[in-house]
Amino acid sequence: MGTSGACGMFTFGEEEGEKIDFDKNEMQKIHDELNTSEKGDLITLGSPQLGIEEIGDLASMLKGRSFQKRCMIFCPRAIQGQIRDLGYSKEIERAGGEILYDCCTCLSPLVDNKEVDSVVTNSVKGAYYLKSSNKVDVNLKSLKRIVEEETR
Repeated sequence: MGTSGACGMFTFGEEEGEKIDFDKNEMQKIHDELNTSEKGDLITLGSPQLGIEEIGDLASMLKGRSFQKRCMIFCPRAIQGQIRDLGYSKEIERAGGEILYDCCTCLSPLVDNKEVDSVVTNSVKGAYYLKSSNKVDVNLKSLKRIVEEETR
């Protein structure tokens, strides 16, 4: 709940919460508000931290490709052994990705607006906090697009 702000989401028991309609127009509106840059100085993936499936997808997409700029990938330490044993970390590191464990894109000094003007990310949560807390612009796009556009 450390980065949840005023709208933490949790439940006790069987009660149903408020249902909110959310359509493609609303999604585009939010994207447009958060997407404040056409490019980024660095790439951050994982806010919340990437799980084993997302790391596997990333490693698969990176076959034969390399990042053109610094890429920080945030994931929980609990999957460190698994991603090493499956060869995912080797592929990601070969492509130039830095895997960071048990830390957060937005609640760490790793993304500082004195050194970085804008960040490429696939995370809506990350985009929100990078923009509001870290005071950097954000280029928000899908993981697939990030790999297509930010690697060679």
